[in-house]
Formats: sequence, C-alpha cells, structure tokens
Amino acid sequence: MKAMDRRDEIVSILEEAPAPIKATELASKFAVSRQIIVGDIALLRARNIEIIATNQGYLLASAMKAAASGRYRGKLACLHSAEQAEEELQIIVDAGGAIEDVEVEHPIYGVIKASLQINTDDDIQEFVQQMSQHEGEMLSTLTNGIHIHTITTPSIKEFEQIKASLKAAGILLSEN
Repeated sequence: MKAMDRRDEIVSILEEAPAPIKATELASKFAVSRQIIVGDIALLRARNIEIIATNQGYLLASAMKAAASGRYRGKLACLHSAEQAEEELQIIVDAGGAIEDVEVEHPIYGVIKASLQINTDDDIQEFVQQMSQHEGEMLSTLTNGIHIHTITTPSIKEFEQIKASLKAAGILLSEN
C-alpha cells in the first residue's frame, strides 16, 4: 500500500471510530512502525485535517465536536498537587462532566494545551496509570499547579455542581 493510500485509510478509520485509536493499533493494521503512523498523522494535520492526540489515541476533531453537541461547555481554573489530580478528575466525572483538555500559561511559550478526553472512571484510571508508568509530569508543574480545564456537562447545573465540589475540595482556584 502506498503511503498516500494509507493516510487516506487512516482518515477513514478515524471517521468511523467510536473511540480514540492508538498509533500502535494503526501500525499493526498497516504493518508499519508506530513512528510511521506518527509521521502520517503529522502529514494529515499539515493537510488541515484536524486530528486530536489524546492519551487514549487519535480522533478527529469533528468526532469530538459531535460528541459534545448539546452539552454545556465551560472552563475552570484549578490549583492542586500531583497527588490531588485523580481526586480532581473523579469529582468532575462523578458529577456527569467530561474533561476535554488541560491548559497552562507558560511565560515564554504562551498557552500550552493538551487534549485529555476523560469521560469515565476507566479513562481516569488509564490516565493515572499512564502518568505513573511513564513517570510523567503534569503540565501544571510548569505553573506551580495552576491550570485550566475545559469541561463539558449535560447542563450548566452539573457544571455549577462540579465547581462547588472542586471548591469544597480546595482544588478550584479562588478569585480572591
């Protein structure tokens, strides 16, 4: 299979995928290395195909938008230690929220944003496991724990509930 055909097939697979697809899965399907797939994704992005990389794999931005349609979307500024990360995510998911991303403001690079797509307890456990397994540091270490999450909820009611719960846990960044 030619590289261009493989890239077109990758787009087709992502269009049909109900969940993110890992680079290793695509590599196995096409009998190429994971690095070839990473390069293919970069070239597809250069063709203005909006592909989001999450810790769970790749997905099309259009699939994310469709999944979030009809939901309330807001941002919350948070401040916590690495040890409180799981608690923060659990509070959000338990109240019906989904964590789209995390962003920090770096003094040199400006806003740095990473897609998370954490929607379930399983997603939380996978994220925590990956952070532990890869000895990863959270983006918020660049800003002494301060970060912003984009959250989607069924309605503003759940968003406000999440806000109150994060405040009670001492995680919501206070405006005072």
